[in-house]
Amino acid sequence: MKGALSTILLAAVCICVLCSLAGATTSDTFRCPNGAIISVNDKLSTVTLRCDAPTSVSRRSVTRGLVSGYYDVVEMEEWTYDLGPSLFVYYLTFDNGVLVRIESGGYGK
Repeated sequence: MKGALSTILLAAVCICVLCSLAGATTSDTFRCPNGAIISVNDKLSTVTLRCDAPTSVSRRSVTRGLVSGYYDVVEMEEWTYDLGPSLFVYYLTFDNGVLVRIESGGYGK
């Protein structure tokens, strides 16, 4: 009985961990709506040429502390691709013009 309870408890913990990870996932590549493939470390200019226009774009400046006595201000840009209700939404994050993160979220609208 004690062994069965331990197995059930372990299974429940595993399910909880997997469910918490299911919210958003990251990847090193993204297949654009037109079929082109882009990768982390591609330049913004390359992604612009290869991919269709994103559903939306947001830009912000981020200050990252002192570098050689000066504040390091970085330009961040996030592209959103909402591919519809049967596909996931994708978020591409650029840091100073370089793709640094590809993340998928829930289903689109």
